[in-house]
Amino acid sequence: MTSTSPAFPMRIYHWRWEILAVTLLPYGLVTFALCAGPLWASAVLAAALGVALLRRRQVRARIHAIRLQHRLRAVFPHLRLPGGRLPAILWSRPRGGDIVVSLFGREAFEHLHRHRTVLAAACAVPEVYVDRHPTYASLVTLTISPTAPKREPGRGSLPSNVVPLRVHS
Repeated sequence: MTSTSPAFPMRIYHWRWEILAVTLLPYGLVTFALCAGPLWASAVLAAALGVALLRRRQVRARIHAIRLQHRLRAVFPHLRLPGGRLPAILWSRPRGGDIVVSLFGREAFEHLHRHRTVLAAACAVPEVYVDRHPTYASLVTLTISPTAPKREPGRGSLPSNVVPLRVHS
């Protein structure tokens, strides 16, 4: 069972942040600097760097979420999902100390739940939680937690025991 590479628009969507960083961001900065003049350009640059410095935890968490998207895309072909189609990563966002990744993949929930340890190893984290969207069966949410899980004795880790997270509501 081989998987086909995604279509060209999907590849552009996968690399949207890198395309923005390499093309549009420098173009916008140079255009603004030429139109506004050196005084305004340096003032805006200083303000942007100050905001980035004050929000460095959020910036670092967002960059980590983007890196995890690439790690997940690299491990999906090795999982051999049923149907041969790879799940599409719709969005990733930091929530608290975790990173929540939304996926679109038909018949992917059970297979991803079975291979949580492989996903955790690919992301270099101790635990990955797999949840199904309460309304849409094709949407799957991965919660990537950098902290070790608290073990409850006597409770199995079956797909039926998974409780939907608040991210769905």
